Amino acid sequence: MWKDERIGKATFTRRDVLKIAGAAGIMAALPWSGAPEAVAAAPTLKGRQAGGYYRFVIGEIEAVVISDGGLSFKPIQPTWAPEASKEDLEGMLRSAFLPTDRLNLEVNTLLLKIGGELVLVDTGAGNLFGPTLGKMPERLAASGVRPEQVTAVVISHAHGDHFGGLLDAAGKPVFPNAAYFASKTEIDYWTGPAPDMSKLRIPDENKKVFAANAKRYLGAIKDRLAPVSAGQKILPGMEVLSAPGHTPGHIALLVSSGKEALLNAADTVHHHVLMFAHPEWTSAFDSDPKLAAETRRKIFDRAAAEGLRVLGYHLPFPGIGHVRTSKGGGFEWLPEPWSWTMA
Repeated sequence: MWKDERIGKATFTRRDVLKIAGAAGIMAALPWSGAPEAVAAAPTLKGRQAGGYYRFVIGEIEAVVISDGGLSFKPIQPTWAPEASKEDLEGMLRSAFLPTDRLNLEVNTLLLKIGGELVLVDTGAGNLFGPTLGKMPERLAASGVRPEQVTAVVISHAHGDHFGGLLDAAGKPVFPNAAYFASKTEIDYWTGPAPDMSKLRIPDENKKVFAANAKRYLGAIKDRLAPVSAGQKILPGMEVLSAPGHTPGHIALLVSSGKEALLNAADTVHHHVLMFAHPEWTSAFDSDPKLAAETRRKIFDRAAAEGLRVLGYHLPFPGIGHVRTSKGGGFEWLPEPWSWTMA
C-alpha cells in the first residue's frame, strides 16, 4: 500500500508524486535552447534612476526629501580638501570603497508640512547647472505636490545649487504663492555693491557668475523675501541656526515636534567620508574656510552630544543620519536605514 512521502516538512501524496514525476519526464523530453526566437533580446538595465523622493516624519511634522539630482567633481583637488595630502585623501576614499579620481555629491531639498503650511528648504539648481541636476520639479510632482501649493521657501544660502529652482526658464517664480526667507546677512552680502569673495578659491570668472546669479534670483523675489536671524522661529518648530563660513549668512535649521528633531545642516558638510573624519578639510566654495571648519565642528559636536537626527544637503540620498565622535578628534556619519513606512 502506498504511503505518503515526506520531503523536509512537506507531505506529498501518491498522486502528487506521479504528477511531479510526469512533469519532470515531459521537461526532460523537451529540447532546451534558451528563450524562444520570437522573444526580443533582453533589454538594457542601464538608464536614469527612478523615484527621487523619500518620506519620513519628525514627530507630527510630515517631511519629504526630494532629490534634485547629483553632481561630480573631477579632479577632486584643489576644489575639495586642499589641506589634505593626495595620499591621505585617496586612502580615505579607497577605504570607504569610493572612487579616488572624483567626488560625487547629491542635492537633497527638504519639504515640510507644518500645520497648514508647506515649506520647501532650498530649491535645487534649476537650469543653472548641467543635465544631472534640476530634477526637483518633476520629483516634487511625483510626490504629489504642485508648486503653487508651497507656501514658504527657506534659502539656506545663496549658491546656485540652492536657489536655482526659484525661477523657471522664462525667469518667472516657480512657487507663485510662497513667502521667502533667508538670513539678513546673506541677503545683504549678495545684494550689496561688492561682496567680498577674496577667500573663495575659485576662478575670478566663476566669482562673477556666482554674484550675478545671486543678485538676479534674490532680486526676482525681493518683494516677498523676508530676512531672518539666528534664534528666530520662521514657523512653530522651525528655528534658524547661525552657521557661517561656507557663506557669510549661511544658516542651518532645527526642525522639532514633540520629542523628535531634525537638524538640517545644509552645506555645513558636503562629503560623508572626508568632512566627518576631518572637519578641518574645506571647500574652494567656502567664503571663509577657517570659519566654515569651525562651524562644522560646532554643528557636529552638538549633533553628537544631543543625538540629533541630521540632514545633509549633499550627503548620499536621502541624506538623513546621525553623527558620533570618533578617535582622533574626528566624527563618523551613520546613515539612517531606509524605511518603507513613515512611522
